[in-house]
Amino acid sequence: MDVRQIQMLYASAGYYRGAIDGDPGPLTRDAAAVIERNANAIRSHWPWSRRLIAAAQTVLDAQGHEPGVIDGYAGHNTAEALTSWLSEQAGVPADVSRAPLPSRPTRTRLPRQAEVATAYGTPGPGGTVEQRLGWAETPAPMRLDWDLDTTVTRLRVHAICAAPLTAALAAVLEHYGEAEWRRLGLDRYAGGYNPRRMRGGTSWSMHAYGCAVDIFAAPNGLRTPCPAARFCGSEYQPFLDIMERHGWLSAIRLWGADAMHFQMARL
Repeated sequence: MDVRQIQMLYASAGYYRGAIDGDPGPLTRDAAAVIERNANAIRSHWPWSRRLIAAAQTVLDAQGHEPGVIDGYAGHNTAEALTSWLSEQAGVPADVSRAPLPSRPTRTRLPRQAEVATAYGTPGPGGTVEQRLGWAETPAPMRLDWDLDTTVTRLRVHAICAAPLTAALAAVLEHYGEAEWRRLGLDRYAGGYNPRRMRGGTSWSMHAYGCAVDIFAAPNGLRTPCPAARFCGSEYQPFLDIMERHGWLSAIRLWGADAMHFQMARL
């Protein structure tokens, strides 16, 4: 997300009337400050670079494009929300193809995506998923993919999915060793439970059921197919195999893109 895109977002909501010139100067900062006040979220202790993004995230969220947590970091959720917004402005679809690849043997006990509400509960306001969440423990601290200076040791997912994720991550670390685990970016946590709609669609995301997790987003993006996605490389295949053995199916093997995404659900 660059400053021009931030200015476009502010202007679309009536907060900015200057040129779309990429200058993060007084007009742009004043607009961000007004957005903060209106959202009752004063962030004067944050650097301006982060405040500008947070205000843009606030506009995206208000316009129905779900950027994830409004934290001032332009991670993959914010990037996809921006793609959705820009596509809407241009009058073109932001659809994401999830056509299944030829089937391969998987854990047949996993529910299909059409059955996840029965297995995991109903998402969204008034739903039951929120009350059924748990925590997966990481075998070593994992870095937040959008803020690498911050680490976590627990990942929020559905209670049913917590133990399989804990076991899968421990097995991945054991296979690679900690130095290689970090070198390959397998310690970069990019998101778990998130009560949002599916990107490029209207159905609830698997993240909204707590049965999905993202790892190392940037080179394994939603719209990045093989062989461009990093996880398509040979050194990552043991990682995908281990995750799959523990019930976490990789999107790159399910529909051929979005390699960062793993879910405890079949298509």
